Amino acid sequence: MADIQVFPSCVALLGDLVSSRSGDRAQSHEAVLAAIEETNANVPQLDALRVTVGDELQGVYASLGDAFRASLELRNRLAGTVDVRFGFGGGKVRILDEARGIQDGPAWSLAREAIDAAKALAAEPGRQGLRTAVRDGRDVANPLTEPLSQLIDTHLGRLRARPRATFTALWDGLDNQTTAHLLGITPSANSQRVTGNQLRSLLTAARALAALP
Repeated sequence: MADIQVFPSCVALLGDLVSSRSGDRAQSHEAVLAAIEETNANVPQLDALRVTVGDELQGVYASLGDAFRASLELRNRLAGTVDVRFGFGGGKVRILDEARGIQDGPAWSLAREAIDAAKALAAEPGRQGLRTAVRDGRDVANPLTEPLSQLIDTHLGRLRARPRATFTALWDGLDNQTTAHLLGITPSANSQRVTGNQLRSLLTAARALAALP
């Protein structure tokens, strides 16, 4: 029997599709696959993000920061088409069957617990925009991670399509001139979006999460 690959300290990312605003399941699926491909190209992973059974998504990352980056990249690419909920589980992962994608370990149990918690929280009044929960069993776990991620969720959930497009460009590192040209607006109009929607504070918070171990 081949040796079982083990990641002793990592973060398992589990996602599920909340809704498809297009109403076209096939189109939504294609959008998800394209967004996953881009995300995998942009964010390093221990086991690549992919679609699994029942429209769930999973991937394994070396750090919580990388897992958060992957989740936000995916959400940015799918904004306005498909909404995604995420659970992060920090701990050990064992890859039992790489060809079939069969894995286990405490990180996956925690990721499942987290995504169930995210779903339950979003059902509470005043928390409809929450899409993220964290259960981290590693020594480097930070108790502020989940509250910060949920503040980011709340801010993202309030953005309309145009400010969200500007935020995505900021996240991608584009300058004001390039973003304005890409979005078909003036640099002044794009700057007003950044200021009026407090996007720089949102970007600072998101980058802080993306830098976590």
